[in-house]
Amino acid sequence: MPLYTCITQEGTLSTEQRAFIATEITRIHTTYTGAPASFVRVIFETVAPESIFASGRPAVNAFILGIIRAGRSTEVRAQLQNDLWTMYKNATGLTDEQLFLAVMEIPGSNAMELGAILPEPGHEADWFTSHGLTNQ
Repeated sequence: MPLYTCITQEGTLSTEQRAFIATEITRIHTTYTGAPASFVRVIFETVAPESIFASGRPAVNAFILGIIRAGRSTEVRAQLQNDLWTMYKNATGLTDEQLFLAVMEIPGSNAMELGAILPEPGHEADWFTSHGLTNQ
């Protein structure tokens, strides 16, 4: 947690682009939320080119769907989204019309990592200590 899923059409992202995007998503998320980098997960999914439509017509689009722990301010979420948007556009060359981004929030108690229910934002250090874990 967080979990970011990037959905693109087959053949649109190289291995290098995926690695760059994953690194940047991690950097952006940790910068704005203070969450440990070890919490950030990024998945790349591809679909067949004929699988994406906009306005009922075939389209070249990409989607970033993020699930993060609730508890951050509106301003932090807006900064996070704006930086993710700009980074992804710059990394891929997509236009505003070709990109969709959504960040959804869930309580930390609705997710588990390393065999333990996650803490609410800001309580990560205590969580690591109380579960005998190290923040790697």
